[in-house]
Amino acid sequence: MQKPIEIIKRLAEMVAETQEVEYSCDDVYCLLDQCVEAVARGEDLVKLMPLVQQHLDMCPDCREEFEALLRVVRAGMSAV
Repeated sequence: MQKPIEIIKRLAEMVAETQEVEYSCDDVYCLLDQCVEAVARGEDLVKLMPLVQQHLDMCPDCREEFEALLRVVRAGMSAV
């Protein structure tokens, strides 16, 4: 379990990283397959879809989903 000071620190970091325009979890979910395929091909998500990357940096649930899908895609690519 995180200490209260760690929680406060992370919240402050998240507030500092907040952008004027941000994607929601639903927005990112709609683009997730495209993002995973691009990253699996070696493309830079920061350059390709910076708002998606910014959301993944802030949202542990979406990041977990992204990483799980990326593992599946990479496993499929290596099996070929």
